[in-house]
Amino acid sequence: MKYSILLLFLMGTGVWALSALAGSIMPVASALLSEKDALALVGGPLGEVFKTEELPTRENGYDHISVCGFFPKGYDIQKADRPPERGVQIQLHAMRTSAEAKSFYEHTLASNQEMTRMQGSPFAGNKITPLKGMGEAAFLLENKIEPEPGSPYEIATVMFLKGNVMAQLMVWKKAAPATEIAKNTAKMVLSKLP
Repeated sequence: MKYSILLLFLMGTGVWALSALAGSIMPVASALLSEKDALALVGGPLGEVFKTEELPTRENGYDHISVCGFFPKGYDIQKADRPPERGVQIQLHAMRTSAEAKSFYEHTLASNQEMTRMQGSPFAGNKITPLKGMGEAAFLLENKIEPEPGSPYEIATVMFLKGNVMAQLMVWKKAAPATEIAKNTAKMVLSKLP
């Protein structure tokens, strides 16, 4: 009888520990967006993958940051002096709590709104649109640039909040619309988040 009680206690503790551990697993960007997905979304050829991850620490506000992007072969997002002809990148900020993620989202929205109103800002005059039906909150930032005459680029950024995750999804297209691609990609990523 004592062994049965001990066995039930150990099994119950194990189930509790596993469920607590499963709840603490943080999503990473590379698990939510594949190169195959990127090709289907923005077209090809691609071939250049950018990934990075920063584990949560006290110094970064316990923000687990992960980034995954897909670009044309040879394009280095960290050294580039112009946007890619096509590309898609997701950046996740997995926080400790939903309240922390919501606060981060709200600060990001306010900061972007301020940048669109500021004279001389690279975002001056860009359009911010609230998005319904995407997580708990979402907005779209649309940007059009022309680094040289006859070479227009569209950049669409969707920021969204779901649970303890705040995400930024960017899509770049040269001489083509990027907004619908960004919205569809955000919906796909949201469906994969816990």
